[in-house]
Amino acid sequence: MNLPPLVKKVLAEFLGVTLFLTAIVGTFHNSSSPFGALSLATTLGLAILVTGPISGGHLNPVVSVYFFSRREIGVLELLSYIVAQLAGAAFGAFIATQMWSGQLTFATANDAPNLGSLVSETVVAGGLVWLVGRLASTGRGNIIPVAVAGWVFAASIFSSSGAQANPAVSFGLIFVGQGTAQAAGFVLAQLVGMLIAAAFVIIFADKAKKAVVEK
Repeated sequence: MNLPPLVKKVLAEFLGVTLFLTAIVGTFHNSSSPFGALSLATTLGLAILVTGPISGGHLNPVVSVYFFSRREIGVLELLSYIVAQLAGAAFGAFIATQMWSGQLTFATANDAPNLGSLVSETVVAGGLVWLVGRLASTGRGNIIPVAVAGWVFAASIFSSSGAQANPAVSFGLIFVGQGTAQAAGFVLAQLVGMLIAAAFVIIFADKAKKAVVEK
């Protein structure tokens, strides 16, 4: 089918995030499995691998914002990606609940996240963006799917927030019980992490250029 390039990119982002949220919510329902973190990481890595040649495999609004800040995508592409990612998150949550014969649920309490979980989201999202940005800027974009999968696997174990690290994920989990205040707090922390990571990408890129000049 001869679809416009932007439509193909948006559809890829939608489907990639749908797969990831299906894995997240499905793993939550199947909490008895000891391989939950591995399932999530593998699904995300494969989703990036498949969508990468089409849309860049962002599958995360903070990653899209980062590449927009680098002027690698335009405003229309950024907004289209974010809408697709959020829609994919909601649809993935719906699919997973149907797979487990459940129903969408919304939080009855709406408490703000604690400081520890905010720090976790800042660190995990920042690490993710730094990883992607560093690999992309040094010509090693081909290993991003594996690297991101590895980071998500590790972070889901060591972080206190569950390593959402993705505003689309935080949004999608609202449909399965996460409070809106917690989701909003996580999104802000993720954006802060992205800004810090972007600064480090620039700092290390400058050092790399100086090293080349000195040689």
